[in-house]
Amino acid sequence: MKDIHREVIEPLLTEHKGRLIKLLGDGVLAEFASVVDAASCAVAMQNAVAARQAGVPPQKRIVFRIGINLGDVVVESGDLLGDGVNIAARLEQLCEPGGVLISGTAYDHLQGKFTLPLDSAGDQQVKNIARPVRTYRVRMNGDGRPWRLRLRQYSAHLRWATVLVAVVLAAGGWFSFLRPSSGPSVTTALPSVAVLPFNDTSGNAALAYFGDGVAEDIISMLSRVPDLKVLGRNSSFPFKGEPIDVHKIAANLGVTHILEGSIRKDAGRLRIVAQLVDARTGEYVWAERFDRSGTDPWEIQDEVTEKIVVALAGDAGTLKKAQYRQVWGKDHTDLEEYDYYLRGNDLLVQLSPETTEQARQVLTEGLAKFPDSALLRIKLGLAYFIRGWNGWSDNPTSDFRQAAGLAKEAMAQPALSPMERRSGHYLSAFVRVTERKFADALVEADAAINLSPYDAQMLGALSQVLIAGGKPAQALEWIDRAEVRQAASPQTTQELAFYRGGALAVEGRLEESLAALKVDQTDFFSPLMQAIVLNRLGRTEEAATQLKKGLAFDPEFTQAKWRELSFYSDPAILEREVADLASLGLPEK
Repeated sequence: MKDIHREVIEPLLTEHKGRLIKLLGDGVLAEFASVVDAASCAVAMQNAVAARQAGVPPQKRIVFRIGINLGDVVVESGDLLGDGVNIAARLEQLCEPGGVLISGTAYDHLQGKFTLPLDSAGDQQVKNIARPVRTYRVRMNGDGRPWRLRLRQYSAHLRWATVLVAVVLAAGGWFSFLRPSSGPSVTTALPSVAVLPFNDTSGNAALAYFGDGVAEDIISMLSRVPDLKVLGRNSSFPFKGEPIDVHKIAANLGVTHILEGSIRKDAGRLRIVAQLVDARTGEYVWAERFDRSGTDPWEIQDEVTEKIVVALAGDAGTLKKAQYRQVWGKDHTDLEEYDYYLRGNDLLVQLSPETTEQARQVLTEGLAKFPDSALLRIKLGLAYFIRGWNGWSDNPTSDFRQAAGLAKEAMAQPALSPMERRSGHYLSAFVRVTERKFADALVEADAAINLSPYDAQMLGALSQVLIAGGKPAQALEWIDRAEVRQAASPQTTQELAFYRGGALAVEGRLEESLAALKVDQTDFFSPLMQAIVLNRLGRTEEAATQLKKGLAFDPEFTQAKWRELSFYSDPAILEREVADLASLGLPEK
């Protein structure tokens, strides 16, 4: 990191007339007099860092995020403070690895002055800032956007060590890549949790039952999460009333995490606090407070316990994110089966051609080392499916065939774990869609959800299988459930809005569909779907504008490509969509 700072960051700041304000751990805060200089410097930094690490294995690269904002700051003792800096720092956190994310104020000053395309990333609600912030991604290669998986997964990127940019710019990488491999080993087996009874802090003895009930509900829900081990109440409840010694309890119970909490009731208001502790370090890795009003404690209990489970479980949950960080810090020669799974999964959820190929390589290597692994077969099958579906290979049909074969081999193995069965049904649902075996796809989707009913990401993604299989009404129900359970974020809001817009369009509820599709600003599918809906509403000029917007992402997009990427059990739906796009001028081939 020191070499990169000395040989890349400092020279480029000088070249682009930037001023280093301060170092922030693995990041920097810098100021520029010109937004154009800031953006040019940011792109040059990303290109230079990528070039110097071209020969470094993906898992050992230092990857940067860069956020840029133009705004007011306060100068105090040579430092910069204020909302201008805060927004830049928040943009860095939202930025994709290796990318540059800029605010709307900076975007406005770049119009006509910057050579690379800028793609809308939507309005983002950032912490401690009252109004949403417009954001734009710099299209680093200047080309049309890569194909994105329409059955999209919610990103679960690693949390980087430091925030970086301010009124103009900053960059930082995850320092764990630089740690010596001789450090303590990392345990990457399935995480295990002991849930302690929640303490009553209001002095109301009658509420003791309520704290026990919350803990019991959480245990019951977590027990249905396939990639998690949770101890029963008979193991954890004997510690009720004792001083909480995390290390002692974890050692006695053999768990990696302790979930503890408290309850306080004042008049008609109830406060529940939950905290997850890493038993190995004693650190709090997640905490949340829930304030609720109401007269029905059981309704409040159901709502809060479900939100706690969703926050902890799943590919985007706190426990899985912690495992991603741990597994990338582990020496390559010590990787076990589950380590390969975690690395592959973390790369796949980033949904780009590069990370998908990296995931395919990691999982292929893991399967060669553990040839009987059903888990690695399933995840490798998903890598092939994503590559084919997004047009990132020359032969999507071959990729789909590979995915189907790997899924079949994995599901045929005896004594599959709940996690393997869940993942296998998830992959099989999408594979059956590409095979146009829609009835089978619906069965697979139901099986996946039954094994992981609190996984909001899975509910959202698999709603696309329901739409393809002719069940848009049920798809809308799953989307509603995902919205309730998914932690609110601009990204997930847009993802679910796209799914909703597609289901409503199939149902013929065009105005509602259009309203939902307008929320999604993530890729070219939304403007093309908007063009279809607007055309059916007779608003042809607006439809043509949306088609033009979609083609800006990929000028070579055709009717044939739409056919290749769209699947419906009723062929008339696809034919009508193609006819709408054709009438607006989309070329056939």
